[in-house]
Amino acid sequence: MYPIDTIVRWLAIVAAGGIFIPLPALAQDDSTKFELTPFAAYRGGGQFEDKEGLVEFDLQESNAWGLILNGKVEANTQWEVLYSSQSTRVETAEAIPDEPDLDMDVEYLHLGGTYLFDGERVRPFIAATIGASRFGPQPSGFSSETFVSGSFGAGWKINLAKNLALRVEARGYATLVDDDSQLFCVSSDAGGACLIVLEGSFFTQWETRAGLVFRF
Repeated sequence: MYPIDTIVRWLAIVAAGGIFIPLPALAQDDSTKFELTPFAAYRGGGQFEDKEGLVEFDLQESNAWGLILNGKVEANTQWEVLYSSQSTRVETAEAIPDEPDLDMDVEYLHLGGTYLFDGERVRPFIAATIGASRFGPQPSGFSSETFVSGSFGAGWKINLAKNLALRVEARGYATLVDDDSQLFCVSSDAGGACLIVLEGSFFTQWETRAGLVFRF
């Protein structure tokens, strides 16, 4: 079975090649109001640093998945709801005694808009969203954290049929971390402790994705 990142790369190659291969024009059905896009992705980036700057916590690059819902506003504009989820690991062996890696889910739930440039079979687009990012460590007892975040992306929608298209995109995420944020805390009868105490900063990630667009 091929890993998701390999599938995404091949879909991107096919999409890039399809832009230059002459095929019959396939314009989308203008009567459709909504688009639903399940996608596979590959996400990287992401680093936490403690307040003293002594320890860095790096997130591993890994596969991701999600859904995008678009609704038509004008001929070239859409509103967008985005959900994207990644299961990864934090690479710092000394962070948790007797636990070499911290498994973590990183999720984004955003609302924003998309602008599509003119085209028949291929339509380039840009998208921007704002919402929340959630960091959910997997060892039981550690608290999850939610922050405000935003994203910006660009890509192509390639029409395969009137109600079906291929969406290929690259997107960047930026999460605003509050001053003196305490992350991944655990409480017990003896008291509580947190793995990381941060200064205010941005947590950034990038993502490449491909998915099928279903119009209705």
